[in-house]
Amino acid sequence: MKMGGVFQIPREPGAGGTIVLSMIGGLILAHADWLGWLIGMAVALVTFFTFDYAFDSYRAWKLKDMAVALGINGLTYLIPALYWWRSIDDLISVLTIPFGVVAVLFALHFAFSRTKGWKSPVTYALGNLLPAVPALFAPAVSGRPFSDDIFVFWFLLAYYEAIGAAYVETKLAFRKFPRKYPLIAWLPAFLVVLYNPYLVLALIEPTVRLLRNLREGTYVAKIEDIKRLGWSVFGSVMLLYVITLAILYLK
Repeated sequence: MKMGGVFQIPREPGAGGTIVLSMIGGLILAHADWLGWLIGMAVALVTFFTFDYAFDSYRAWKLKDMAVALGINGLTYLIPALYWWRSIDDLISVLTIPFGVVAVLFALHFAFSRTKGWKSPVTYALGNLLPAVPALFAPAVSGRPFSDDIFVFWFLLAYYEAIGAAYVETKLAFRKFPRKYPLIAWLPAFLVVLYNPYLVLALIEPTVRLLRNLREGTYVAKIEDIKRLGWSVFGSVMLLYVITLAILYLK
């Protein structure tokens, strides 16, 4: 196994960008100090450069490579956590939710990939929940307690990543995925206003985009148009990212 195959730049810029930006958002909301930032960003870069290797190994069900990917990333997150959190109770408190979320996401993705196939729009959308996971680990690797702000930040970012992927699927001429599904699936995101009413501001642009999609009947098929559409969705995700982060940080 060549090391060059383990560490590589992600094929999808959106996934790579989300990995790094989610950690940045988590560190901001965790109020990390300079050492926490240094460790947190180093951890995010390991995930960034091993993401494709881990995902390809999982998709091909290569157990040896999956074990390597899991070992590298598991230790990358666990070692800093052990450095900061010497008490087992404190360690459990900052890792329970992150590891629990990862377990649920992988279970869902595994179930749909095996029953619906890898090309299913739902499987693809669920896969887009994963790149934002580093935000949940930001407190553990920077020596800060886990907070509700970080969970809400992760939820909105990851959830819209998945909805955005489903939105793209509705635009593909060779998919014909119903356009109402992403909008219906997006509605539970409004529950965050119960936590902070100002978060409704972050929901405006995605909601308008999904509503407009119901009226549009155009599809894309050319690779250039699909890439352009992908970048448009990534820009929408980043707008939600900035607004959500600002509201939670300044509250």
